[in-house]
Amino acid sequence: MKQFHCLLTLLLLCISHTATATGICWYDGSGPVKLYVPEKASMVVKVASQMFSDDMLAVTGRKSITVPEKNATIVLTQLDRASAAQRRQLSAKGIDIKKLESLTDGFSIITDNKKIYVTGTNGRGTAYGLLELSRQAGVSPWVWWGDVVPQPQNRLAIPHGYATMQGASVEYRGIFLNDEDWSLRPWSYRNYDKSDFGNIGARTYKRIFELLLRLRANAIWPGMHTGTKAFFRTEGAKAIADSCGIVIGTSHCEPLLRNNVNEWNHKERGAFNYITNKDAVQKYWIERLKEVKDSEGGNMFTIG
Repeated sequence: MKQFHCLLTLLLLCISHTATATGICWYDGSGPVKLYVPEKASMVVKVASQMFSDDMLAVTGRKSITVPEKNATIVLTQLDRASAAQRRQLSAKGIDIKKLESLTDGFSIITDNKKIYVTGTNGRGTAYGLLELSRQAGVSPWVWWGDVVPQPQNRLAIPHGYATMQGASVEYRGIFLNDEDWSLRPWSYRNYDKSDFGNIGARTYKRIFELLLRLRANAIWPGMHTGTKAFFRTEGAKAIADSCGIVIGTSHCEPLLRNNVNEWNHKERGAFNYITNKDAVQKYWIERLKEVKDSEGGNMFTIG
């Protein structure tokens, strides 16, 4: 019986090794990971592609490269910007397009004999799908914030027939930066974002947004304590949020994406009082609405 168990264990090990050996190898140690990124993809997909390239450098010692679809091992498709022909091709490969489109920020990963197909419902979903491959390669979402160094790999593979379809159960998922005046803000300007002294700079926000992407979050309510520069007055912060597909909201008593603690100037605008100073208050709100009307990331408006 003992000999039988040993033989069975050896057989299972051989089967496991064979399954791994016959999977889709997307890194074999002889060259960089090859990735196809659609030209019309949202900016968040391109940001995720750069993050993925840095991840591959950490794991394999080589950055991934973008190549034409026919030469790629990993093929990205953003469904809301795909042609009818591309949708038919994906459907023929076994992707349930209707089910995928029903998901919030959803993605699908499937394989055929040669390639890995990552398909997202939108830009965020496509980015999440690609960064799922980073996670499978051993890259933690906390790779930067937690100094979690991934283990080097000389081979990365995914089994033949692998398939997953995932989506969010909550439409807006994110964080509120609260009590930043004793934690994030001084850390930012003293250690990381020294160009914007005394504030949380755009460089710090970019790192936060990258973490949110890895965690499949899509929203932030920026810091707003007295002494913190308003998010929309932080040069470059909104553009970076848009590039990462991050929805911006405002917290506490801050209607229509305005930070009254830092943005309302009593000397210039008078009292913040809708009853006695209606025109000035409306103008103040309208200025912000015009500023964010073309946001790619999205906006979440508090109205009361």
